[in-house]
Order: sequence, then structure tokens, then C-alpha cells
Amino acid sequence: MKKIFTIVMAAAMVASCTNKAKFTISGESDKFAGKYAYLQVEEGRELKTIDSVAVAGNAFVLEGIAEQPYVAYVVIKEVGAERPELFTKLYVEPADIAIKAIEGEKRTTLAAIGGNLNGIVDQINSYLSEFEELMQSEDKSVAQAAEKSWNYTMVEAIKGCKGNLVAQDLLKANYYAFEPQQVLDAIATMPAEKQEEFANMKKSAEQALKVLPGNKYINIVDKTPEGEELSLKSVIENKNNKYVLIDFWASWCGPCMREVPYLVETYKNYHKKGFEIFGVSFDRTKEAWVKAIEDKQLTWPHVSSVKYWDNQARHDYAVNSIPANFLVDCSTGEIIATALRGEELQAKIAELLK
Repeated sequence: MKKIFTIVMAAAMVASCTNKAKFTISGESDKFAGKYAYLQVEEGRELKTIDSVAVAGNAFVLEGIAEQPYVAYVVIKEVGAERPELFTKLYVEPADIAIKAIEGEKRTTLAAIGGNLNGIVDQINSYLSEFEELMQSEDKSVAQAAEKSWNYTMVEAIKGCKGNLVAQDLLKANYYAFEPQQVLDAIATMPAEKQEEFANMKKSAEQALKVLPGNKYINIVDKTPEGEELSLKSVIENKNNKYVLIDFWASWCGPCMREVPYLVETYKNYHKKGFEIFGVSFDRTKEAWVKAIEDKQLTWPHVSSVKYWDNQARHDYAVNSIPANFLVDCSTGEIIATALRGEELQAKIAELLK
């Protein structure tokens, strides 16, 4: 574990010692023949071409000046083609960067090799790959342990990068998988001039701390499929209910739909004993929301603003991905568990209502 952070810091030190601003991006492969190589950067939601060159034979070279490192994409395609045939993300910096074509079983991919920041990414990915394989294990305990190790390693790598472009990109791409305090610790390492970019993320992480187990639930009030207002408070205070699962979901969410059989089975077995579900949907349309409720026979209370991610409950519970759930003990109003997935949900409810 220590080795990865030593490499990250060593690469960062080398980057700080170079005064050359020139970069060269080159590639050679028969996959490039007859095409153009484009260097593109993000501008809003579009990609803007800042340089291009015809592939000569099987090779191309792009050159320029990078006073400061920046994120870009190398795209290989024919002139006028809308979609790239091959592309890769890279960090443009004063260095010689090679674009390698890697033949896979099903398709060819590109990789950027060279430069300090690209080297850091390669090192981090090589360490994470060990955990990524284990995360696919059929043994749930092994998969969960690997995911925890992946999260820890990623967070420590981000902090070790001391706020450079790699750290910024990795945090933006993966923060939703981290614990709230991990997010806040990582944001603290970002440069002062970049803190504003992470303001919303920081606010969400701070809010997430307020809905960890041991905290009181936050009330939710929204419309039912019938158009009537329903509050979470009224469900929790219902004398027939002992435990209420606040379930954030949507009909368009594949992982949410895969959780449905477990929710239905647990509800069937324990509803009469005091288990209730309060469904909060992130659907875009009422039609899709109601159809899912009817088709899947989700017979518990449901509410939705029908505004996709734009709803107050999402912000109050700092929900950045779904499915997400929070289990509330009605006798105390405290959240006692979160992220209960699959068979784990029924096991928990069985333990509480035995």
C-alpha cells in the first residue's frame, strides 16, 4: 500500500522540476492507417478540436506547448465521421506521450503512456485492478471486503496526489462511492483556487454525515400517485409500524429493479409484524413511475416529485446514486442502518422482528 503513494509523490516531484513546456503525442498502429488523429478538449458538454493531423502510413505526431497540464482526448477517426473509431483520455503535459493500441478479445482500446500524470494514473489503476477482480467474486464477503479496500486505496491515492489534476478528476468521478468523511478529507487536499468547484460536493458530504446511523430521520413530504401529500413522519408515527425503510429508487434504474424481489419478499414476510417501506422515486414521468408500481406489485406507500434528481428528499439524504435506503426505528426516530441490499435486507428485518 505504501508503495503506490511513494510512486505518486515521486512522480509529482519530477513534474515540479521540469521547465520544458513542449509536448509530443505520437502513435503508430495499423488501426490508424488512412485516418486522422485529433486532439480534443472539453468545452461545456462538447469536445473542441484544438489540433489534428493526418496519419502518415500507420503513424501520427501531434506537438504543442503546455504551460500547464490539462485534460484532453486523442481521437482516431476518418475525416467527417461523427463518432470516433478509437479514443483515449490523457493528461497533456511537457513530455513525450505515446498512444498505444491495445488489442482486446472484443475490441481495440487506446492507452496514453508517458508523462508524470499519465504515469500516476497507470500506477493507481494497476493497484486498483487487484481489488476490481475480487469485487466480482460470488462470495459476498470477499466482494464487500474488496470494495472497501478499493475505496480506501482510491481515497488515499487522491490525497497522495496533493490536489493535482489526477486527484481532481478521480474525486469527481468516484466521490459517490466514498464515505462522507472520506470525501471531506479528500476535498481538503484540493488547491484553494479549486475549492469552489467542490463546494456542492462538500455540502452533500456534510449533509450525508447527518443521515448516518445514529442520527434522527429527516421528514419527507411529497405527492402519492393519487396526487395527495404524504409525509414520512406520518408513516413512522403509525402505531402499526416498528421499522420503516426509506427506499430511493426509479423505474429507469436497473440496479433498483434487481432489488425489487428482495423488497417484495421482505415486505410480504414482515409487513404484518411491523415492517413498512416508504418509496421515494426519482422517475421522470408519472406514467413510468405508476406503471412500475403496478407491474412489480409494490404495495407499500410511494411518493415522488417526478423531477428526476431534482427533489428535496434527495438533497436531505445526500443521495448521489440509487438504489439507496435508510432503515428507521420508529420507537426512537433514529436511522439504524443504510444500504441494505439483497438478502441482507431480509436478514436485518428478521433479526429485528424475530
